[in-house]
Amino acid sequence: MGRRASKATENIYYLARCKAAHENEAFTSREKAAAILGIERSRLARIELDKITPYSEEVVIMAKAYNAPYLYANYCDFTCPIGILQRKQKESPFMPKEESLERLALGFLSSSQRIDDISKSLVNISKDGQITENEFESFHEVLQAMAEISENIKAIKDWISSNPTLKKQFAKDLLDT
Repeated sequence: MGRRASKATENIYYLARCKAAHENEAFTSREKAAAILGIERSRLARIELDKITPYSEEVVIMAKAYNAPYLYANYCDFTCPIGILQRKQKESPFMPKEESLERLALGFLSSSQRIDDISKSLVNISKDGQITENEFESFHEVLQAMAEISENIKAIKDWISSNPTLKKQFAKDLLDT
C-alpha cells in the first residue's frame, strides 16, 4: 500500500479501505479507490480525514466495495440521526457509553465479582421463606446487583448483534435476547 495517511489512522472508512487493499490492489490509493467507488478523490479524502460525513449512499458503496458490512452498523449507530436516537433510547445506566468488547467484558466481570456475596445474602434472606422488614434493604441490593449483571450480559449480546458476522455466527446464543 502507498503512504500511510497518518491523520486518518483512526477513521473507519480509511481502515476499511486499507483492509480491502490486501485483497484488491486498486484500493491502495485514494485516487484508484475513488475511481472504483465513483466518489470524487478529494471527497473521499475528506471522509477519511473526518472532515465531512459521508452520505448514506456512499457508505453503502464503500461497504460493498470493501467487503466491510460493519460500515453499515457504524453509520447507523454513530452518524444517522435516527440510529443515534434509537441507540440512546436503548442505553441503560449499566451500559458503557463507548461500546467496545473490552469495556463490556470489564463491566460484566466487575458486576459478576460480587456474585458470591449476592448468593450468600439471597440464601440468608430466603432461608426462612419470607422477607422481613429488616431484610428489605439487603434484598433490594441483591436485586440491583442481579439487574446490573443482567444488563451487562444484555450489553454484550447487543454488541454481538450489532456485528452482522458475529450475529450470524452466534444466532442461537442470542435467541433469549
